[in-house]
Amino acid sequence: MRVLVLGGTGVFGSRLCRLLAGDPGLTLTIAARDRAAVDALARELGVVGRAFDWRSELDSVLGEGGHNVVVHAAGPFHGQDYGVAECCIRHGLHYLDLAEDAAFVQGVDRLHDAALKAGVLVSAGASTVPALTGAVVEEGLKTGAVERVAFGIMPGNDAPRGPALVATILGSVGKPIADQPGRRVWGNLRRMRLPGLGMRWVAPCNLPEPALFARRFAIHDTFAGAGLEVSIFHVGLWSLSWLVRLGLVRTLTPAAPLLAGIADRLRFLGTDRGGLRLELQGGSTSRAWCLIAEGGDGPFIPVTPAAALVRKLAGGLFTRGAGPCLGVLTLAEIEAEWRRAGLRIAAAWNGTDLRPSLYRRVLGAAYGRQSRAGQALHDAGPSHWKGRCTVTGAQTLPGRLLAWLFQLPAATDDAPIVVEFTASGTGELWTRRIGGRVMRSRQFIGLRRPASWIVERFGILDFDLLVQVADERLTLSMRGMRCCGLALPRALWPVI
Repeated sequence: MRVLVLGGTGVFGSRLCRLLAGDPGLTLTIAARDRAAVDALARELGVVGRAFDWRSELDSVLGEGGHNVVVHAAGPFHGQDYGVAECCIRHGLHYLDLAEDAAFVQGVDRLHDAALKAGVLVSAGASTVPALTGAVVEEGLKTGAVERVAFGIMPGNDAPRGPALVATILGSVGKPIADQPGRRVWGNLRRMRLPGLGMRWVAPCNLPEPALFARRFAIHDTFAGAGLEVSIFHVGLWSLSWLVRLGLVRTLTPAAPLLAGIADRLRFLGTDRGGLRLELQGGSTSRAWCLIAEGGDGPFIPVTPAAALVRKLAGGLFTRGAGPCLGVLTLAEIEAEWRRAGLRIAAAWNGTDLRPSLYRRVLGAAYGRQSRAGQALHDAGPSHWKGRCTVTGAQTLPGRLLAWLFQLPAATDDAPIVVEFTASGTGELWTRRIGGRVMRSRQFIGLRRPASWIVERFGILDFDLLVQVADERLTLSMRGMRCCGLALPRALWPVI
């Protein structure tokens, strides 16, 4: 399958290319207008790069042949026509995009007959909305009726903000949402909870789900929203929406450069952690599906459905015609992309037992190089383990004082040991019981830490650990130590 990604060097296009590069079943071409950026990314990923302006040169490029599917990642899609999709249909190529604009995604049906005649798939919104949210609803419908849906997309404050995205958001703030009487973009405030990340603000947005869910699932009550992690930013934007609602200004778009610059300078106020919460209610039954992204991997979420759909086309998907990206992908197929790429992304129903497991997220592809016993232990979730152990005790007075402080067990050649794992936010709480002593620590993915790092917290002490696999065993290497958040010199670090 020969894949051309338009906007392949952008915030989302570049991440899609990283997911697809290296797949032996795909030949990838990165396309954008900036030749230097194209060449740099193509060289890094070992793929083909091509610099051209898709607005004026796409027809001639596709006319040369050499492609089977085009992924349109060059937003914003608000106000765009279907020229790229129509060009693909003329040349007999599959088309999918990352569109989130309600009118664009809902209106792509008009190309259905032409796509059927050409024998191609045209799929709009192969992204968080509506592909991922729709897949969650379809999964929820397997276990019961759904009458109401409410979801919020809540990225971390570190998430990159392209100028097109900022302009699109500000251009709609304060304006009425079509087919949703009384609702305006960013027009009211509500709170949603993400496991381990707490409560975050969410406001309504003009997204395609309300109309699409009514049409496909007969769900006529859908709240579709998004939120900013830093409360002052979120409430501040809500306050600015009144300028539009009262007719004092027509749009906030002119303020985009200023507000984007302020937000970039204040990224340190937030984190690299975000997520998605989707609540389903049917009768008296409520369920919630939550997704958590850590380590700055959140911007990969919008492109995982597109990556999954490209692979499905390469594998022989025979669906043809044009429409929103609903019913084409399952939730399991989208989640498989997180695992394939080793992303620090996890999900769970009702916020319990996030999957993939903590160590699987930390280690990524290296996780499978552990012993089968090690994999079973770290994938078990909340569990209780028993065994025997040998303890080498402290030999010096300072050592014995530290052992007493941390409740380390006394020296013994053979003692029973019990280890309990329980969920703790997005991490794990480890409780070890040895010879009457109890040691507790919490392990989690640290804030703004590199891949393969984990933080273990004993009371006021935090240890940064590099986790690797060697000879089917985990190896832990000390990379840092803090007391009450303050870094401590290497001379004080313990030895593992």
